[in-house]
Amino acid sequence: MSKLLDRRKFIKEVMMGAAGLSLVPGLRIASRRGELQPAGNPKNIVVLGGGLAGLSAAFELGKVGHNVTILEARKYPGGRVRTLRGFVDDQYAEAGALSFPQIHEFTWGYVTDFKLPIRPAFQPGFDHIADIRGSTFRIMAQGTANVPFPLTQAERQAGVFGIISLYLAQYMSDVGNPRKPGWPPDNLAGLDQISCKQLLQNLGASDGAIDIIQASQLGLLGFGIDSISALDAVFTEAITSNAAFYEIIGGNDLLPQTLRQNMQAAFKKKSIVQSVTQDDTGVTVTYTRNGGPQTISADYAVCALPFAVLGGIGIDPPFPADKQQVIANLKLTPVTRTYLQFGSRVWEQENLDGFGITDIPVQNTYSPTLTQAGGSGILVSYAAGQNALDLGNMSESDRENFVLKQMNGLYGSLSSKFQEGASQIWHQDPFAGGAYTYFQPGQMAAFLPIAQRPEGRIHFAGEHTSAWHGWMNGALESGNRVADEINSAP
Repeated sequence: MSKLLDRRKFIKEVMMGAAGLSLVPGLRIASRRGELQPAGNPKNIVVLGGGLAGLSAAFELGKVGHNVTILEARKYPGGRVRTLRGFVDDQYAEAGALSFPQIHEFTWGYVTDFKLPIRPAFQPGFDHIADIRGSTFRIMAQGTANVPFPLTQAERQAGVFGIISLYLAQYMSDVGNPRKPGWPPDNLAGLDQISCKQLLQNLGASDGAIDIIQASQLGLLGFGIDSISALDAVFTEAITSNAAFYEIIGGNDLLPQTLRQNMQAAFKKKSIVQSVTQDDTGVTVTYTRNGGPQTISADYAVCALPFAVLGGIGIDPPFPADKQQVIANLKLTPVTRTYLQFGSRVWEQENLDGFGITDIPVQNTYSPTLTQAGGSGILVSYAAGQNALDLGNMSESDRENFVLKQMNGLYGSLSSKFQEGASQIWHQDPFAGGAYTYFQPGQMAAFLPIAQRPEGRIHFAGEHTSAWHGWMNGALESGNRVADEINSAP
């Protein structure tokens, strides 16, 4: 009885403590996609970073007559939206963004506008695998599982994939649509002060349920559910739809490639930003290209660089202290993905789709070839946080052998079918610094509005400045927001 009262008291205190507070004061959301009014006085704009945020800003600004130049450090557009090709049978796998639901309006809008071919990113009828607390068990296609460790009756009834909603749905339902007036609501602010794990414990989740949630998608944020704000966890789950997820046939990097091909903007690849200066009349950017320093001056700049990259760039005059604090302390999740291709899909023969949740070093697994043709198949280890750091520190051959051994434990004997491997280590990428943003306790409400706040003539875009952080939709939404800001500027 005392435990039930403690839970009720906790929920009441969270709600009352949030009363009258603004969850994210000053947060700006793009009210629409495109539809900017033509520029009466065209501006010169330089965009730092050619990922989806920078590309969408440039695309929308170019459509209404502004003169736009993109500086991109890589030789290709897309940033962290990248597709790995060159596997046997012309198969491919995503290094970054995997899929998107129809409710992600910005992603869906651009994909359908450009008539890019899409398909569901799953196949019904397959089972999944789990390896948690030293036990390997199957999760049936309908979500049921014989979990071999203690859970409460309610947790068992919810099923492996329903446990997160069992505890977070009461908050998720209050998040609502970030594009509607009055968003976000005030009654969730108290959640930002504690970790996701602490919230679950306060709500009475069993240790077994917490371990399942840590092994699931929330465990891929930061360094696990003990490292992320409970508010971040609620937002992450709320903006993820239970509806079908889709992928672009041929690779998700076709979206940034198509944006680039259809925009009225100059794209300067292999251009590495070194410094940015500004005054009351404009912005000057120094960058290296073709072996030497170059400069470009503009009326406004769009900074679509991850803060992990921006922190190493000279800024004159310096940003305000609160902006510098956010740039220094808003972190990206370390992620290592290891791709193993096999001559046959042994797992599918056992009615497994390759999706797995675990607490072993490979962490999550999935098969990008589930929806692709060919006799070969690919399994991916998707590891974040400390697991990503540990795997990333191995040599390529050692990492592939280590992951192969763990995949054997999950899916049976695969070694004789192994063909080739590859890796994507996002935290070792000098132009990324990590895979996607996560907010530590106390950061989300304080940091997000500052992250997106313009500083003089410099405007900020990127998934780290959006309510949809960690998604393609967030990058595209932020690009549209910035385009509107600059188009409306004097």
